[in-house]
Amino acid sequence: MLKTPRVAGRTNSSGGQMRSSTRSKSARWGALGRFALMISLALALVGVVGGSPAWAKAKAKTKTKAAPIPMNLEIYQGSYYTWLAYLAQAKGFFAKNGIAATIIPITGGGPVAFAALANGSADVAMGDLTLAGPLLERGQPLTAISGAVAAAWELVAPKTSTVPTAYPAGIKALAGQPVGVVSLGSSSYDYLQLLVKSAGLGANGVAYTALGGLVANFVSALGANRVAAAMVAPDAAYYLIHDLGDKLVYNLNDPAALKKVGGVLATTAGKSDGLMWARTPWLTAHPKAAKDFQLAMEETDVWMHNPKNLNQVISVLGSEHDLAPFEQGPGAKKFFAYALPDIISYAPAGSANAFMNFWVKAGILAKPIPPKKWFSSTIPSSAAQVVRAVKAAGKGSLGNKA
Repeated sequence: MLKTPRVAGRTNSSGGQMRSSTRSKSARWGALGRFALMISLALALVGVVGGSPAWAKAKAKTKTKAAPIPMNLEIYQGSYYTWLAYLAQAKGFFAKNGIAATIIPITGGGPVAFAALANGSADVAMGDLTLAGPLLERGQPLTAISGAVAAAWELVAPKTSTVPTAYPAGIKALAGQPVGVVSLGSSSYDYLQLLVKSAGLGANGVAYTALGGLVANFVSALGANRVAAAMVAPDAAYYLIHDLGDKLVYNLNDPAALKKVGGVLATTAGKSDGLMWARTPWLTAHPKAAKDFQLAMEETDVWMHNPKNLNQVISVLGSEHDLAPFEQGPGAKKFFAYALPDIISYAPAGSANAFMNFWVKAGILAKPIPPKKWFSSTIPSSAAQVVRAVKAAGKGSLGNKA
């Protein structure tokens, strides 16, 4: 899936760093506006806000209500990677679709999430394809059932750093120095290692330093110069660069930057890889689970991107999801206009194929594993399909109230 290129730090004519958001304001508002327009058209066409006709309600009363499907759901505490799933629970979309979700907050990133899926303590968790690949190769029964986020990592250095922002000079300048990642073995670690290798330093050319999954940890480590740079998620990069004046060294979200590097990293240019994964035995035990989960995420997706609901989105996430201070207050709407276009319930199968090839070329897998073995065929592949699915369900979720 091609994305609007995200360019976190731009240079002025003399090569100095400018403080700017990681995607232009017009592109950000444009992406959100397009989704909002799609929602408005759907509202006008189907008029589902008013609910079902009386005869349908009467018929529904005669049916025996199925027992809710129990689900242990892992959420990355304070991270925008699981905003969609968190809102699906907080606003009642899971319950509405017959799923009784229990939230399990974690801060250790993908390795913790996939360990919980492996040992059965979680039924569904968000994870990067890079981490899922080796587990699938070993026969771990996992199935991708929904999109979550379309974003990758950005390498940021403190504003006082002398590290160049040009590739590969910026990477080479980090040789032997501590560089922050979420955890050793996380996708931030994997991508940083590939980036370091691409610059000719060797896989262990920097000192990988685990900082945990909280934005505050990265802000503190960079601010105190405990690390020379850090691989951060785009929501953290926005704050570090736009508000604190830190500098972008390399942007894995920018297809143009990836193509300049070439090699294995270039194969991921413009592709999304953040998915919600389920234990396949859980799906087998609950045949309706995948479709019910997908519809809940799709309804949340549409509700979340409706401009009428922006204040509710900020309020819920701000009060219950450990949002950083910069994501609240006067600047919240500007931040969410930047971040919301990344939050998606769809996931094109083309991205799955691209990342499967990426795993092999990167040496993470010995040979490709066909997506049909682990990628749900009912995941929508575009925003338009998401809106159509919600419209077809006719459950009133296109309105401004959940």
